[in-house]
Amino acid sequence: GDWLHGPYVYYLYSTYGFGKGEFGQLFIAGFGSSMMFGTIVGSLADKQGRKRACVTYCITYILSCITKHSPQYRVLMVGRVLGEHNKVRGIHLATFFGNGLVAIVAGLLGNLLVDSLSLGPVAPFYAASCFLAIGMAVILSSWSENYGDPSESKDLLTHQLIKWLLNY
Repeated sequence: GDWLHGPYVYYLYSTYGFGKGEFGQLFIAGFGSSMMFGTIVGSLADKQGRKRACVTYCITYILSCITKHSPQYRVLMVGRVLGEHNKVRGIHLATFFGNGLVAIVAGLLGNLLVDSLSLGPVAPFYAASCFLAIGMAVILSSWSENYGDPSESKDLLTHQLIKWLLNY
């Protein structure tokens, strides 16, 4: 989802008539949300269940994508906060082997939707929602619920915070 619509966020906001100040506020709110909530998402997923966390992520991110259809600043702000704070980082093998390829394919698909098919800058957000819905269906139909090891939960928040600081 990120790779599909990421290059079009700025373009979409500019078509709604927002300037640099609003862009900055929207991005700061999103990244601030990621900083505040992202550090605890992993430990919450371990306690509440990883399948449930992934389904919640899909639903929340779909809602975030839907907010992009509105040109209202407050709705876009809610979308930034919803989209950013749910990102779970750290799936290293998938990132190492597939992230670059996925980014290229998603960029080509986003370009096809926006430029070649002239569907507008909101099209990649809707496409991302479709892919998220498909992913959620796969999760719901094929994953069993699993939880983290409670003995590791004490150090998990510290570990997640350190990992976040090193990634940024």
